[in-house]
Amino acid sequence: MLIDKSRSKMASKMDMDWIDIFDFADEAIMLLHCAPIFFMPAPDAKPSAICANATVALLDTGLKKVMVTCCHVWEEFLNFRVSTPTACLCTVFVSGWGQPIVISDEALIDSDAGIDLVVLQASPEAWNMGYKEFYRIERWPIPKARVDDPIAFIGFPGGGRHTSDRVGNFTYSAFGLSVSDVSERKLLIAGKSNDKRGLFDNHGNRIPAILMGGLSGSPAYVRDGKARFLLTGFVQMGRTSSDDIFLTHASFLNSDGTLKHL
Repeated sequence: MLIDKSRSKMASKMDMDWIDIFDFADEAIMLLHCAPIFFMPAPDAKPSAICANATVALLDTGLKKVMVTCCHVWEEFLNFRVSTPTACLCTVFVSGWGQPIVISDEALIDSDAGIDLVVLQASPEAWNMGYKEFYRIERWPIPKARVDDPIAFIGFPGGGRHTSDRVGNFTYSAFGLSVSDVSERKLLIAGKSNDKRGLFDNHGNRIPAILMGGLSGSPAYVRDGKARFLLTGFVQMGRTSSDDIFLTHASFLNSDGTLKHL
């Protein structure tokens, strides 16, 4: 099986009203800390059999290395396995020939449907990580973003997944937006009715809005005063890139990999 994660085929970026501080170099940094996570009917199934995907964040808490995505992704996989008992949850970090990495049930550290997060134990010592790295969280508790903060995230939309019997290709999309509202559980990036918010390809040409399916779990960042990336949330839901986008606060994550339950 060849799994090829393109870094450039679909690097679409949101037009920003505030300031264009996230460039392609920043996208490359964010791409280090996330990967596609997907459902396969069996570990040895062909790439064309992949039936759904989301995005998983790669995080180093200082105590352990974990993967975080949305709880609804985990629950959808468990439902899929009811009808397909041989099904497996997989990820992949490197391009080239090889089998995907299977994530076992024993990797589960914690989950919470109310805040829509699941935490999975990572095993980088047993995995071929390629160029991927775990984002080191330096400050606990993780600070929350504020209204009007610029925020950026990268993930792997389902519409960018292209497969055949021999090849699976996950292309990414990058977003630079600003926070519209903050609640106890979520961040809101409000959709806009004017034409200032749109998706653009690598050449600056406007392209149609994309479906957000597959971007669930994408880690989102703000910048501190020294222009460093600070993890602040995980994409939770949104219909299209032109509609409201909701993110769950990363502050629900504890340094031991457990979650703060409301």
